[in-house]
Amino acid sequence: MFDGLFEQISAFADGLPHPGLFAALGLFSIVALSVIVLIWLVRLALRGSHYVHVEASMRAMARDDTPGSKIMVASVGGRQGMSARAAILSALEHYLPEFNFGSPFYLGSCPVQIEATDFALSKTDHTHLVTTFEKSGANLIIWGETRGGEKGTILCLSTPDMLDGDNPNGFFSVVLNGSPSDWGETAKLAIAYVAGRRLRPALGRPADFRADRLLPIATAMARLLEAEPVLTDQAQTQLEDDYAAGALHIGEQLKNSEWLNKAADYRASALAKMNRAEDPVRWAQAKIDLGRAMTLQCEQKFEPARLQEAMNHIREAIDSTKSDSRMKLAEAGVAALQQAETMLANRRRFSIRWNV
Repeated sequence: MFDGLFEQISAFADGLPHPGLFAALGLFSIVALSVIVLIWLVRLALRGSHYVHVEASMRAMARDDTPGSKIMVASVGGRQGMSARAAILSALEHYLPEFNFGSPFYLGSCPVQIEATDFALSKTDHTHLVTTFEKSGANLIIWGETRGGEKGTILCLSTPDMLDGDNPNGFFSVVLNGSPSDWGETAKLAIAYVAGRRLRPALGRPADFRADRLLPIATAMARLLEAEPVLTDQAQTQLEDDYAAGALHIGEQLKNSEWLNKAADYRASALAKMNRAEDPVRWAQAKIDLGRAMTLQCEQKFEPARLQEAMNHIREAIDSTKSDSRMKLAEAGVAALQQAETMLANRRRFSIRWNV
């Protein structure tokens, strides 16, 4: 085809004032067109290969019969995206069992491309995520972008429940600093915690679990809190609250003074740094938890002054939530207060007066 076209161009060029020049231009045009067509075909082939890879990865995940959750690590953009994805896979493989009760899970990598954002999913990405969950049977999808420098790496996590109801904000994001290739145990433990928390939102309600089962998870949380902080904002707040509530539940159910001390000390330390005006409900929850921990400590070793202090913490929490619509917190405070008052009534030999 190109030979015939070249002959026609040559014949036309021979009749022109500068036939050699026009012949050269014609040849150049043919070569340039050939290169453009070749590039287009290569791009089309790569796009087709990418599509086939994505579809094959999703089918493999859907067909896998491994019990437990299915986790997909999608594309991570940026110059260090490959390093970040490798670090995420390593973090989940080695540390997720510590936040998943040791349950088995399927971990797969699939180059699904979704924009990493701090705010809301686009309608296209939201639809793409819903379709990906349906095709793959995944319970959790993680994607992100390495932004470099002080911007760090943003990781986004979503589950089918988080997307339910066409909510464009159906994901959770966390930012990790440093180069992904330098992420150590603490960063990987943090990734595992955030992923485990999305898979099991009930970790924020420790009373839903037996204390002995929750003990290893609370211990892992303590390791994360004792290390140099790598989480920020909502992720760090959740970690702190989950640990405090878990420590209190373990101490209460197992009648373990060590864990009660941990719960009381941690809540007292948190309250010293907490701004009541910024988050009055969280402040009230911390007050109630501290009061409950101190009350339970008095069950093991009765101290009138400490019980008085516990009751004061609980009363302040109740007073601060009376005007809040979320009265369940106030009800929890009332229940804790009644427990303290019952103990007080049973200790009539101690003269403690407190007017509610």
